[in-house]
Amino acid sequence: MWAYLIQIRMIKSVTLIAVVTLTLLVLTSQAASADPGEVLITSNYPVTLVYEGLPQRIPLKAAEGATVCAPPVQYVDVDTRLRFVGWNWTIRDPCITLKGIKALVAVYRAEYLVVIDSELEALRRSLWIEEGTVLELVAPQLHYESEGVRLRFVRWSVGEYPFNASNRIYVSRPLRIEAVYVREYYVLGVSPYTAVNGSGWYRAGQTVLLSAPTEIQLSEGVRLVLKGWESIGSVPAIVSRVVSNVAVLEVRGPHVIRPLYEVQYRVTFSGPRGAVYDGWVTAGEKVRVSVEGYVVLRENEVRLRFAGWNDSALPQQESFEVEVRAPIRAEAVYVKQYYVEVRGRYGAGGTGWYDEGSEATLTAVPNPPGNVFFRPKLVGFTGSLSSLENKNGAVKVRVDGPIRVEAVYATEPEWGNIGLLAAAVAGSGFLVLYRPKRKEGAASEAKSRKREDVISLRLCSKGHEVPMDASVCPECGEVLRPVQS
Repeated sequence: MWAYLIQIRMIKSVTLIAVVTLTLLVLTSQAASADPGEVLITSNYPVTLVYEGLPQRIPLKAAEGATVCAPPVQYVDVDTRLRFVGWNWTIRDPCITLKGIKALVAVYRAEYLVVIDSELEALRRSLWIEEGTVLELVAPQLHYESEGVRLRFVRWSVGEYPFNASNRIYVSRPLRIEAVYVREYYVLGVSPYTAVNGSGWYRAGQTVLLSAPTEIQLSEGVRLVLKGWESIGSVPAIVSRVVSNVAVLEVRGPHVIRPLYEVQYRVTFSGPRGAVYDGWVTAGEKVRVSVEGYVVLRENEVRLRFAGWNDSALPQQESFEVEVRAPIRAEAVYVKQYYVEVRGRYGAGGTGWYDEGSEATLTAVPNPPGNVFFRPKLVGFTGSLSSLENKNGAVKVRVDGPIRVEAVYATEPEWGNIGLLAAAVAGSGFLVLYRPKRKEGAASEAKSRKREDVISLRLCSKGHEVPMDASVCPECGEVLRPVQS
């Protein structure tokens, strides 16, 4: 491409030089004419020609028939030279024999050394460019050296458009042209869970800020929490500091950085009074949970009994420690219990706490021992339940609330013994129990002699034994009439 452009510019320059050369040739021919048999030789530059094998400066007068040679290239300096074009623009052969020629012009063109330098090796070169040529240079905007390494065009050192990749330069002297590039490295932030902000191309020594979300919600009950950064590329990166979710590092080459996340699970344990534990736990950590075995709702009436957890994978106990490997949402299962109280004069059974809806067996002594004339007999239970039929002192009830019952007894007479008593009472109106007088013993017992004890008893209307001087029956509370003496 360059050769094509230079060739076009050189053709334009040759036209101008030809006009100038021919003009000089005419003027020279008019000013100085050669003697008969001689040829006047000149040039558009002060060059040295070879005349009959010997170097000669121009202008010179050569004999007709002699041979004159123009060296193809003559160096003016290390970076400037003259290149032979031809004789009178028509004869290209550098050596010519002078026959039928009155005047001869050796036409040369000036060329300058143009050196193109760059960090991009493909652009480096040097070439001779003819004076007056407009040189067009095109450099790639970007050049990738290897994975993660590239050169980015910045500017040309000279030219009409120094900050464009395409540039034009008019060659009028030796030139050193530099295509300035800067090397850049790609800093890549990677994560399988999210996009990392800040990835891109950076110059060496530049400070880079990479950021990633502090938390990533993967699903309900599962999240990732940022805990640090890690270099995983072939060129290690040094993270100088971390501010919140931002990593700060200095570019030293192509780097690959990834944020480090830890998995956390939502753990919720609930009891009858609300949440026992509610929070995020890192995978593998352990959580200790403890709930109450019993929760009293109403003292001695209603309570809750711990029965386990609604998650069968958990230990079915009140207090335990669990290693978190997945989200946990568990609720303690409680059973409502009611207090059942059974009272009886002669003893009762069945008192205690029962699960709601369960069956309780209430018992009382059906036939407790009585006295000679009367004996008690269980007739049923009374209390918070309607009358219940018992079978041999036991009754079964469904527990749907607190229960308080009392065994009820009725006193049944021993008619055989009462008949004997009645006969005795009929004669005297009261019963006299005679306790014989103790025999006198030793002298030490003489002081403690007692008279005959006479104990008088009577019966209330329900058959309870009552002392003669009592006004109220201690068993049933019946008010008694005073006994006439």
